Amino acid sequence: MHAVPQAADIKELSLFDTCVTLGHMTAGTPSLTMENVLGVMDKHDIAEALVHNNEARVVYPRARGNRRLLEWIAGAKRLHPVWVLEPPASPDVHAAQAMVEEMLAAGVRVARLMMGVAPPLLWLWDDLCSALEEHRIPCLLDFADTRVHTQASTQSVPGDLAVHQLREICLAHRQLPMILSHVSGGLGISYPVVPLMRRVPNLHLDITSVVDYWRKVARELGPQRVFFATGMPFYDPATFVSNVQYERSLDLAAKQAICGGNMRRLMEDVR
Repeated sequence: MHAVPQAADIKELSLFDTCVTLGHMTAGTPSLTMENVLGVMDKHDIAEALVHNNEARVVYPRARGNRRLLEWIAGAKRLHPVWVLEPPASPDVHAAQAMVEEMLAAGVRVARLMMGVAPPLLWLWDDLCSALEEHRIPCLLDFADTRVHTQASTQSVPGDLAVHQLREICLAHRQLPMILSHVSGGLGISYPVVPLMRRVPNLHLDITSVVDYWRKVARELGPQRVFFATGMPFYDPATFVSNVQYERSLDLAAKQAICGGNMRRLMEDVR
């Protein structure tokens, strides 16, 4: 008989949440601010988090919200800033490079790419992805269309066409780590996502798909392709903490990679 892996001690997992939105919310969504975010993380044993500013997702210029995020989290060592980006309006390699250099100079090592607003067309994203790839900056792919609702959740489900278009970007920028962030829906994710991941090793997935997709990827493609995330405040962190903590098909080493090791490694690899 094979021993069934036991639930991991939550402290051993050293949870690193890769999808946390800061800023004031409306329409019944609780707001996460510097006054309460660390308390929420402590409640759910989340050691560290990547955080972005909702203002940068929904209001132009995005740079204003990105800079404000740095002011908010200054001195909070458990919080790591993520800048929200989209391609320069005009085709300009130097503008894209300047955007990335500014981000790195500010100590930001992860980007959130708004592909729900600027669709994943290679000709549109090529300059910015080249600049990001040069520094191996991990990129969280946000497919929510924030033009429709200014309090749009980070949750989204890119359609088959968007996934097909994303394939070209992944193939053109093979050294750029890309993570499908908070891609989930009532019926799961688009059919081509997992087949695409089999074909492009630089595409990854977080665990917010809830259903069995992230488990399938971890088992068949390896735990290095999966990242812990909660999508809070839009989703309840408890769901995702328990999903990975009590998953029986993965051993402790695999869970530790998913829960934080993978992202910490990518951030260390930024040039």
